[in-house]
Amino acid sequence: MAILEMKNIRKAFSGEEILKGISLSCKEGEVLSIIGPSGSGKSTLLRIATLLEKAEGGELFYDGKAIFSLTEGQKKQATKEEKEEAKKLFGLVFQNFNLFPHWTVVKNVMDPLIHVQRKTKEEAEEKAKAVLSQMGLLEKAEQYPYSLSGGQKQRVAIARALALEPKILFFDEPTSALDPELTGEVLSVIRSLKGQKMAMVIVTHEMTFARDISDRILFMADGEVICEGSPEEVFSSEQERMKSFLGNYQNLLS
Repeated sequence: MAILEMKNIRKAFSGEEILKGISLSCKEGEVLSIIGPSGSGKSTLLRIATLLEKAEGGELFYDGKAIFSLTEGQKKQATKEEKEEAKKLFGLVFQNFNLFPHWTVVKNVMDPLIHVQRKTKEEAEEKAKAVLSQMGLLEKAEQYPYSLSGGQKQRVAIARALALEPKILFFDEPTSALDPELTGEVLSVIRSLKGQKMAMVIVTHEMTFARDISDRILFMADGEVICEGSPEEVFSSEQERMKSFLGNYQNLLS
């Protein structure tokens, strides 16, 4: 069964339809990359999946349980308690880190463990330090975000999401705020997570990375799914919109 299932998701801003009926699913341990030009609705789709944005149509399921069903003639929403349970299934890594600048690295990782999972301070600190060690950042535990490089900040953000032991981890352009040297550092960390059999949904402009790490790739443009399949199927697609988009990356992909 799919951990995540989205059916016919629709969303508009100021009367302009951004998502025009998007459907996708992600199974346990699967890596799904979402690619496409800027403005195609990729980040909005992730925000809806992680309950940060409300859809105007469609259905969202986690582990087979409906979080909302906004179809013709019916509008059903999960209860607050059911939504809180769903939130425990996923983690989200933002493109701009979203760390609290006035908290130490370890406190940034501990906070959701205390407030989402209701762990004690001692339990949260032990778990946070274990995950920071996994990310190669244990020696930075008592430092503040301002003293870290962009790559280190993103690794802290990944540690914060991982500490919750989610079934599925979302990445929204995890390298867009980084320079090329630090991009490789963060992509290497994400590659290492694939060995943990965790489902991942990754919005990215890193085409070589998407090709190498993904089980499936979904190409979005103008609020629609244009092409979907294995990396081989997507990158060899004869679909004109897909070929046009990939033309900008052919040197990197060859």
